Amino acid sequence: MKLPLALVSALAMTASAAVQAPPLPDAAPLSKEGLTLTFTGPEGKSDTRQARLMALFVPAGQAPTPFLPAGSFTAKWEGEITSPLRAQYTFTAEAAGSFKLSINGAPVLDDASAKSGKTVQLNKGPNKVVAELVRPEKGDAALQLKWSSKEFPPEPVPPTVFTHDANGKELRTGERLREGRLLFAQMHCAACHDGGDLLPPKGEGMPELAQDAPIFGNLGAMFNEAWLAHWISDPHSIRPSALMPKVFEGKPGEVPQPAADLAAYFASLGVPAEGKPLDPGLAGEGGALFANLGCVACHQKPDAEGQDEHGRVPLSHVKAKWQPPALEAYLKDPAANYKWTRMPHFRLSDDEAQRLTVYLLTSAARDFPPAPKGDASKAGPLLVASGCLNCHAGMPPMTTPKLAATLAGGWNKGCVAPTAATRGKAPDFGLTPAQREALVAFASSGFGSLKQDPPVEFAERQVRNLRCTACHSRDGEASILSKLDDETAPLQAAAPLEEGEGKPTFSSALPPLTWFGEKLQPAWAATFIAGHADYKPRPWLINRMPGFATVAEPIAQGLAFEHGLPLADPAAKLDDAFVKAGETLLGENGGFNCTTCHGVLERGATAVFEAPGINLGYTRERIRHGYYSRWVLFPQRIDPETKMPRFADDDGKTPLADQFDGKASEQFEAIWQYLQAVKK
Repeated sequence: MKLPLALVSALAMTASAAVQAPPLPDAAPLSKEGLTLTFTGPEGKSDTRQARLMALFVPAGQAPTPFLPAGSFTAKWEGEITSPLRAQYTFTAEAAGSFKLSINGAPVLDDASAKSGKTVQLNKGPNKVVAELVRPEKGDAALQLKWSSKEFPPEPVPPTVFTHDANGKELRTGERLREGRLLFAQMHCAACHDGGDLLPPKGEGMPELAQDAPIFGNLGAMFNEAWLAHWISDPHSIRPSALMPKVFEGKPGEVPQPAADLAAYFASLGVPAEGKPLDPGLAGEGGALFANLGCVACHQKPDAEGQDEHGRVPLSHVKAKWQPPALEAYLKDPAANYKWTRMPHFRLSDDEAQRLTVYLLTSAARDFPPAPKGDASKAGPLLVASGCLNCHAGMPPMTTPKLAATLAGGWNKGCVAPTAATRGKAPDFGLTPAQREALVAFASSGFGSLKQDPPVEFAERQVRNLRCTACHSRDGEASILSKLDDETAPLQAAAPLEEGEGKPTFSSALPPLTWFGEKLQPAWAATFIAGHADYKPRPWLINRMPGFATVAEPIAQGLAFEHGLPLADPAAKLDDAFVKAGETLLGENGGFNCTTCHGVLERGATAVFEAPGINLGYTRERIRHGYYSRWVLFPQRIDPETKMPRFADDDGKTPLADQFDGKASEQFEAIWQYLQAVKK
């Protein structure tokens, strides 16, 4: 019988009340990049998180955070804005909702002045900034704060000039709740503990609740038995970041008998495919691919041992783990047996997968001592009793207490217990003290936050989870890949590139991640992140954007919302005169000679130097209007390393006085309209 909703809510509150959040000690102020963002709901309940930008978009009917209901709210940004010199800046805001801004305690913008702007003087160094947005009664809530000066045209205030106290108690409280919430989802707590009506229906709410585990299929055709035994025995000794818990107790470095029995059973599932003998002569080319594709940014080289300063995933065990044909197949389609895998899809050719496999298996040196002889016949009861089938096969919880009962007991035993004695027979996830405290704090807040998830927060979690900044710089922080020349150069030297015009190069930097949410049309970004785009925008890059199909769409949505933008620009209104002028301005006769470097659909660039620019025919589907407008006015403000020249001066004029009296904004708008109109 299904319980009434009111009774379910009462039981949930009673259960969570039994769990007490550990107190957060005071901490000395710590200045870090970003802002403190606090949301306050209609009943006065607040929730605080860190924000990169003074921007926000919350669609009508959606909650601003996981911890507040949908409805009215006030968003408050606090921190400092840093100016390199004592200088004047003009601030404007595009807001849907009631907005006000103060700097150094003085009012700067309100609803009456937000769009027209106000010029204020900032002191050299940090200036205290506070802003508030009240959600409108109807429609979306939105904000984009912009600034300009004599040196640059209007632009969203960049994240690199904001700082905040990262040790503020309200902020640390909110961040701890979020860490516990994510751990609850990723550790599959609800797979073992039946949550009933406390949790959202399957497929709804927080996306990570649907995160699967690898399928048990033909494991014997994929993995070696000795590795399986050691992995089941202690996953964290092989991969420190593993979500897989240690299920069976045993002495360090030794395989307990139940793990050996399960390994024997899994090894019996499937027969290894027959493959060609590994050709060591391909290892050099495989190593070059390992560097060129950016694998080295997320993984240590397979011959490396020990911890890594960049937190990269170790690979020294791959030879002991994989059957060669299975590794080759996995590299070609990592998500075949595990949809939520962090390993991306690089769309490798057969030859590329073969060369990578040879490099990995001939370079990895770690071995595992033989485990006790396993008895596959004992696996059945072990699979059920240990909970393996709950995560890997979706079996309903049967052997563990219901979630409400666990909470009612205070949630201080079992998986979250700090010692083996208090943990009992529960799995050991290798939790740190901070992670245990985060889980308990989250449980004390109740589980309503799992039933909703703002795309902004999902996108930020996945930027971290998928290690996007391993390859892309962001907010002034260099990528990990850019710091690894000592590793990549020797690997690349083993397979030198063919030189020539239009050929891929080693030296070209990947585009920064800072403005992706403002720059890319979300529909196209989702296709590109998924790995489904049918062209490569930057063909001169040796790197290749991999695919993350499972999470692509909500990431693209969240990045747009984080920049204060909806999911689509308004439909372009084209003026025939502008379109015609744009075609002229794009070309060589009376224009900016854009087609010297850039092709337009099938028309190639006319005089490429080293490599062509991005084909401008892709602009209509790729680029948002606002980003285009500020990019062409001052490209170096967005990317100081760009080769794109600046055509407009500080007064907004260009040398082409014959078109629109030399007004850069109108000339660039004409080019934009032409690019919206051009077809194959």
